[in-house]
Amino acid sequence: MTLAEHHEVDHDADSSPLHRSLMPMWAAVAVAIAAVVIESTIYFMIVHHQSGAFSDLIGRALNFEGLKTTGNIYSNFALEAFTYPPGGILLLCPVVLIPLKYLGAVWTVGVLGALAATSFVVIRRLMSPSDSNALLMATAVMIVSPIAFSAVYDNIFWGQIGAALTLAIVLDFLVVRGQMQGVLVGLATSLKIYPGIFIIIWLTRRQYRQALTAIATVIVTTLVATALWYHSSISFFKEELIGSQELGHFSTYTTAQTSSSVVDIFLRPPYFLGHLSSSESMAVAAVVAVIGLIASFGAWSRSCELTAVVIGLDISAICSPISWNHYFAFLPLLLFLPLELGWRSWTARVSYLALVVNMFPWHRWRLAGAIQILLPKSQLYLSYVAQNATTISMLLIVLAAAYEFWPANLSLKFLRHRRAQGSGAQDTVETPSI
Repeated sequence: MTLAEHHEVDHDADSSPLHRSLMPMWAAVAVAIAAVVIESTIYFMIVHHQSGAFSDLIGRALNFEGLKTTGNIYSNFALEAFTYPPGGILLLCPVVLIPLKYLGAVWTVGVLGALAATSFVVIRRLMSPSDSNALLMATAVMIVSPIAFSAVYDNIFWGQIGAALTLAIVLDFLVVRGQMQGVLVGLATSLKIYPGIFIIIWLTRRQYRQALTAIATVIVTTLVATALWYHSSISFFKEELIGSQELGHFSTYTTAQTSSSVVDIFLRPPYFLGHLSSSESMAVAAVVAVIGLIASFGAWSRSCELTAVVIGLDISAICSPISWNHYFAFLPLLLFLPLELGWRSWTARVSYLALVVNMFPWHRWRLAGAIQILLPKSQLYLSYVAQNATTISMLLIVLAAAYEFWPANLSLKFLRHRRAQGSGAQDTVETPSI
């Protein structure tokens, strides 16, 4: 190819619809900011007047008020208990700087901003459009997601952190490189234990530097929190973690109607096996987690990093002791899997099936077991479907990915080529070894 031909190809690529900016970057930023502010205002006004509005968020603020008087944030383990590890005290304490009447509004802006930022990162990676086009598409995803998915809306309504955790994990895997990679996953794990699955994902890939950076971040964050709030930290380790008080908080039958954990599914029709023992629950969760880890490894081995991250987010949610609806704030990421995998991928197809399933607000029909016997059969069956829909749809993604990306199906020659070439590539990190 001559130099002139090369320039002509570059010009054609730059002038393609994907790369041609719909508007200047400053205008796209203005549109994005306006969309976040307007949508935040709408949701805040809607949520603010509803029963239970921002109750989890307000509960956290009240937890810190209790910390001032009792010296132990875990002293009142009631409905609005502080169930985060000590690192969560350090990372969530800035909420006390925001006046209570503005807290919900600020949180709404944060949730929608995190959602837009996550979509922007993924779109830039998979589609390589201009920055302004990527920002406009991310803004569109942000506008639609709370309407389409109750899991995203619940992050606003309750004042939850799922969208922020998703952003931190996506940034750490798709954007951050070098010595700092692992810090965001470490902070996420310090705040909420279940993102720790991503440390295990790095270990399975033999990316020890990232894993050790994340572990060191967890240790440092916990030590700082312990130094600042010694009595709370000791209480957490003695009573909540070792004493299983936190797990006991989740071990009542009432959680079975709202939890999408793979463990709780056995409490519900058509199984009715009753509560599993702690060892049995751990065994069930461990089996699903191992299948997911293998699937995630296989996806990464085929350069499908977003898919590997989505699988990790999936198993981190459904393998938790309890999994509330807002744990699935990562659902919008499923929209992008066909861009990475193609439409022939069964993982992409099942992911879109899961998206359709989770567009229904199932939580509205998850009725308490005590009143189910009084319901007509049609409503009773709807309740059963609602209780299992999210769990089964998320489990199907893991199983489809495990089938499609099982390492035994990978070409040994391909893996050797990855090992030889991957270390110098800009878009990959350390290569796998089987």
